[in-house]
Amino acid sequence: MRCPYCGGINADQADFCVKCGRDLKARQNQSGPHQMPPQTPNQPPHSPAYPPPVKPVQQPYTAPGRSQVTPQQAPPNPTPAQQTGAASRRTPVAPPPVPAAPEPPAPFPSQTMEQLRALEPGALAYTVTDTALVANRKKIVSILYPRCAAWQQVATLCKAYKEQQEDRFGTIIIQGYWQQKSDIYVFTNGQLIVDRGVLLGSQKINRYQIETDNGFEVYAVRIVLTEPL
Repeated sequence: MRCPYCGGINADQADFCVKCGRDLKARQNQSGPHQMPPQTPNQPPHSPAYPPPVKPVQQPYTAPGRSQVTPQQAPPNPTPAQQTGAASRRTPVAPPPVPAAPEPPAPFPSQTMEQLRALEPGALAYTVTDTALVANRKKIVSILYPRCAAWQQVATLCKAYKEQQEDRFGTIIIQGYWQQKSDIYVFTNGQLIVDRGVLLGSQKINRYQIETDNGFEVYAVRIVLTEPL
């Protein structure tokens, strides 16, 4: 007979278990539904089931005297429209294409003052947008006219110089723009600088410095000529 308490083996007529000493007669007199199921040898009594331990959530360390900062959520990805708007703010405005222009009426780039003056019939109409005087010795005139070929820019700048010059200024600067200017020191449609009465040895001359477009483009033209007085 197997002991219902510890599972030990006993004789069929045993009153007490030889292993655990429990009363076997009293256990046999109890009804079947209340009898505990036999246990295997060396098996501890059935223990009640407990829920698995819950791992505590570790809070971030906060130094004394400082408030805890909640991590900010990453901003959502910008939409295509927002990306296009940001790109347009970073990208400079590209100049419009140069329209087809007739051949210059004189050799270009000009190498003499006669060739430079021969370009003036191809000058475009312009509008004076600003005039600045610097220390009563320098005059800066900003003009606005359509984007055009390099030789037409030179012709328009020379025409504007002839119409805007004043003898009391030692330097006259004509700055051309194909759109409203945003920076007084940047030109987009050519620039002409005339230094008047410059001493070259014992001779006085006028020196012409002309740049087309903004002066930095690979196709920009630079002309430097002198005119004796």
